[in-house]
Amino acid sequence: MEEKKKHSIGFRIAVGTVCGAVVLGLGFYAYQAWQYRNRFFEGTVINGIDCSGLTAQEATEKIREKVENYQLQITFRENQTEEIPGREIDYRYVSDGSENELMEAQNPLLWIKGYFSPEQYQVKEHIAFDQKKLEKQLNQLPQMKEEEQTQPENAFVIFRNDEFVIEPEKEGTMILPEKLYKAAEEAVETSSKTLSAEDAGIYQEPQVRKDDDTLVRQKDQLNDLVKVTITYQLPYGKEKVLDGEELKTWLVTDKKGNYSRDDEKFDKKLKQFVEELAEEVDTKGKNRKFHTTSGLDVNVESSDYGWKIDKKKERKALKKLLNQQKSTTREPVYSSQEMGEENNGLGKNYIEVNLTEQHLYYYKDNKVVLDTPLVSGKMTRDRFTPPGIFLLTYKQRDRVLKGRPLPNGQPSYQSPVDYWMPFNGGIGLHDASWRGKFGGTIYRYSGSHGCINLPSSKAAKIYEMIDKETPIVCVYNDGYQLIG
Repeated sequence: MEEKKKHSIGFRIAVGTVCGAVVLGLGFYAYQAWQYRNRFFEGTVINGIDCSGLTAQEATEKIREKVENYQLQITFRENQTEEIPGREIDYRYVSDGSENELMEAQNPLLWIKGYFSPEQYQVKEHIAFDQKKLEKQLNQLPQMKEEEQTQPENAFVIFRNDEFVIEPEKEGTMILPEKLYKAAEEAVETSSKTLSAEDAGIYQEPQVRKDDDTLVRQKDQLNDLVKVTITYQLPYGKEKVLDGEELKTWLVTDKKGNYSRDDEKFDKKLKQFVEELAEEVDTKGKNRKFHTTSGLDVNVESSDYGWKIDKKKERKALKKLLNQQKSTTREPVYSSQEMGEENNGLGKNYIEVNLTEQHLYYYKDNKVVLDTPLVSGKMTRDRFTPPGIFLLTYKQRDRVLKGRPLPNGQPSYQSPVDYWMPFNGGIGLHDASWRGKFGGTIYRYSGSHGCINLPSSKAAKIYEMIDKETPIVCVYNDGYQLIG
């Protein structure tokens, strides 16, 4: 009986103990639930911050403390870095109530799960800052000082090691303030801690880079141009070469040695080259030495005979060759040419009209094949025969030569001729059947109106022999003197 009683007492004690423990446990759980009614569960992490046991306000302050410890690091070119602390721009955290919302969503009775299933949350970190203070901080950076900045430089074409190459662009450190302000504002607004000035595109960029299509094409064209060699074959076996060394001087360069082709200046150089070429070549209109049949060396005006470059056509032809980058050997475009190199450019076939000796000599292959006395123009200002070298204009049979019109409209004279060979305007070679004598000094007082009067038989032979490639040299041995 006594044992039964003891057993009953022990049972009651055990039951009481368990019940007490349960009551205490429930009390502790309820107490903890009461504690977590306004505090985050254990294991609660918000934006990487352990907020276990913190109130919403305390969590907000912790987030604020972390956020407001912000500073922006800006990396500039040349490995320069600058930092702008958040406190200098009034950088601050502005809660949107997310922490309170998380707290309200938390069931205090479930506090125990925090030990077994921790929660991580991410709330938006709303921030505010003073935009004007940010700009002020940026403006105070050494990189923003004008004297610390360098202008970007465009890529350009330079002549180096016998060819045109592209000198690459230089980036420089010239900052575009408005772009820097905008990039920094965006970085701060998103709480980015770093900003690459390079990536943000805040630098003034070169306008022309080394891979620019126009620049590459220009380089190639200039290289093609200076590879051109145009060899001019000139009279008397002379040559003149236009090559890259000369053509390079037709280009324009700036202070840095940047080469480019300025069409206006290039054309001016081309024109100058043709002018110099003509000055070297042209003999038309210039005096030249002439060896008379009688053995005298005299000066005679070239007049309408000699080499003369057609400068307009030559400029056009040369420009076309250069634009095509075409090397060639050529002669200039002539408007007038000499007939040969012998006899100071007269060639082997020519006519000497010696106005002093009043005699004509016709040379073929440097030999006199015909000679005849003549009568030239009367030695007055309006009728004398001018000296010079000329070419036949044309020849015509049975022509009536007429003088200047008189007041009544009739010609001052009319002279029918069988053989008419003009060479200097209205002056020409022709037969003069009305004359009984030729040669001597007849011309001084009874000469023609400027033409070369010839015996009919001689005029006929000359007419058959002469062509437009036969120079006609009208020469006075020792000058001339007019009588009125």
